Amino acid sequence: MRNESTKLDSDELMHLAMHADNHELAIDYLKRVLEISEDNGKAYYLLGAIHAEIGMYDRATEEMTRAVELEPDLPTAHFQLGLLHITSARVEEAEYAWRPLDKLGESDPLFLFKRGMLHLVKDEFNACIADLNQGIALNSQNDALNNDMRKIIHKAEQIQSPSSSPTELNKEQSKSDGGRHILLSAYQRDDETEH
Repeated sequence: MRNESTKLDSDELMHLAMHADNHELAIDYLKRVLEISEDNGKAYYLLGAIHAEIGMYDRATEEMTRAVELEPDLPTAHFQLGLLHITSARVEEAEYAWRPLDKLGESDPLFLFKRGMLHLVKDEFNACIADLNQGIALNSQNDALNNDMRKIIHKAEQIQSPSSSPTELNKEQSKSDGGRHILLSAYQRDDETEH
C-alpha cells in the first residue's frame, strides 16, 4: 500500500486521463479522480466523452448531465449533452441542454453548431450547412468537432444533391428519416469495421 505522499492526486490523474493512449486506462484514471473528488464536473465530462466515443450513449448522457449540473459553465459539455439527446431523437431535451449556449452569441462556434443541428432535424439543409460551415470557420480550438461537423455537412449535401437519382434519394430518405439519420450516423464510430 502506498503512503499518502506518493498517491496521485486528482489533478495528476486528470492529466494522465487526458493523455492516456487507450480508453480503458483513461476511464480508470477518471474513475479514480471521482473517488477522490466526486463533484468534479470536468471528470464527468471527460468520462462521458469517452463513453460516447466507445458507443455507450446512455452512460455518456448520464455523465454529461452530471457534468453540467456540477459545472454549468462548461459550454462544450452542454453541446455534447445536446448532441447525445438529438442523436437519440430527443429534440426537446437537446434544446433544453443547449439553452445555455444561447448566451455565447452568433459569433461562437458552439452556438452555430447547435443551431445547425436544430436546422438539420427539421430537414432545413441549406440553413444547417451554412451554420455548420460558419461554426467550423470560427472554431480554431477543436479539430475533432470540426471533422464531425464536416461529416454532417457532407451527408446533408448528399441528401439534397440534385445529382442524386430519385431512386437513390428515396432510398436514402426512407432509411434516413431526414436529418435525424445523418446525426446518428455521423455520431457513431466505425467500430463494426474495426473488429
